[in-house]
Amino acid sequence: MKNITQKTSRLLLIGVFLGVTATSCDSFLDQEPLDTRIEETFYKTQADATEALIGVYDVLQWNTVIGFHPTPLVLDVLSDDAYSAGQPSSEPSLLQMDRHQILTTNGEVQGLWKKHYIGISRANTLLQKIEGIEAPEDFKKRTIAEAKFLRAHFYLDLVRLFENVPLILAPQIASEYNQPQATPKAVYDQIALDLTDAIADLPASDLRTSTGRATKWAAKALLAKAYLFYKGVYNQELQAGGTTVNAQAALQHLNDIIASSGHNLLPNYADNFTRANEFSIESVWEISYSDENPWFDWGYVQGGEGNMQPQQQGPRIKNTGIENYLAGWSTATPTQELYDAFAANDPRRDATILAETELAGGKDNLNIGYQHTGYFSQKYTTSKEYRPSGGQLELNWGNNYRAIRFSDVLLMASELMVMTGTGDAQVPLTRVRARVGLAPVPATLDNIYQERRLELALEGHRYWDLLRRGTAVANAAITVNRSTLPASYVGTLSDFNLQFNPARKGFLPIPQSEIDLSAGVLKPNAGY
Repeated sequence: MKNITQKTSRLLLIGVFLGVTATSCDSFLDQEPLDTRIEETFYKTQADATEALIGVYDVLQWNTVIGFHPTPLVLDVLSDDAYSAGQPSSEPSLLQMDRHQILTTNGEVQGLWKKHYIGISRANTLLQKIEGIEAPEDFKKRTIAEAKFLRAHFYLDLVRLFENVPLILAPQIASEYNQPQATPKAVYDQIALDLTDAIADLPASDLRTSTGRATKWAAKALLAKAYLFYKGVYNQELQAGGTTVNAQAALQHLNDIIASSGHNLLPNYADNFTRANEFSIESVWEISYSDENPWFDWGYVQGGEGNMQPQQQGPRIKNTGIENYLAGWSTATPTQELYDAFAANDPRRDATILAETELAGGKDNLNIGYQHTGYFSQKYTTSKEYRPSGGQLELNWGNNYRAIRFSDVLLMASELMVMTGTGDAQVPLTRVRARVGLAPVPATLDNIYQERRLELALEGHRYWDLLRRGTAVANAAITVNRSTLPASYVGTLSDFNLQFNPARKGFLPIPQSEIDLSAGVLKPNAGY
């Protein structure tokens, strides 16, 4: 993992004995161990604990447990900002998500479920074993804080995707695998507790100093994100043990980041997505990827360090020699509505969206995929700047995912200032717009939500922002009934018309395989 530690064969063994899902055993556990160590003899030294912690971080990278499902890409496809595109024959599960006609047997859904529970299981095991390890107390405190941050991270994505999930907080024996779903409140409150605990012992540093590991500022920002989603969807406050996390508390965490973290906006917006600016002053939290461990195995893609999202989203270039991009799969093509949402003088449009007219060979140098809109992601793409140095090209893209940028912190703070009636909500909103040379707009919730769409477009935030505003807002944005197609679109009307399903509230189905294994202990989500 770039700027943390490269994986070793020993870490792959950790994956074998820690990779237990919350509800069942599966073939992941049937792999042959890659060395002779077993769990009973592993958790002894500080080095062992460090390797185990890297094993928890590692799952953040996994985008291919079943199929190809980078979480930011999936969220953009579920939203009104991108179609599934690519080729429906090779990515039918993403097409179901795009159309909000998701089957309970959807492979990408099952992959997302398994990924997050593997990460949670690894964190739980480390948290149980750490006290018995011979290591300095300050090392133990930070390791516990990082493990709790990561467990909260996995649970936050899991509960936002599925809503009704089992809450597992300790390693399980076989008789305990079949756990019922917890209430969303119980899960969100645990997320709040884990992050509150983590904040106390994580370093107050930037990501370059921490070499990509979690910081106090990342935990504070993630807690604010959890609060805003939970408050929006359920209209309740979070409870972190005996401490209530309300809007004022969430705002205080964001104000701490703004005043004390040293994070700031990069002068040039587009620089956020360059290789030179990984772990930049604007990055509050990133998920690391790398081409430093060349990987070839299509049968176990997550064994490498690469990011599949750029390969999926890159344009289908015919002659790469005349372009700045290598050939991708044209998945998650941006919509005309997203392109039109930007003002003509907003430089974020060109930094976010690559139009086919910008290519040296134009449209003639493209293999046209399904749901071709004439637009591609410019943020996570097959830019030659990120050309992998070795291994199978598609498996080794090293583009880090900028999960929380400082501009996101500013916009969350502006929103919470409006909600609480405290502070000057205009200041952080204007700061975001001034960076790209745009005049101020009034600090209303509608303007803040619009600014979030533009500032954070194609970074996986839009879908959550729609859901937390209510199913009526999500339905109005995502449902598309066209009578004609924009000039750059290729296909039929039916390819581009979508219908959101309010009965499902925007959540994914509980995988049918998990319901079957639970013998009915797990219940289907509403609308499925």
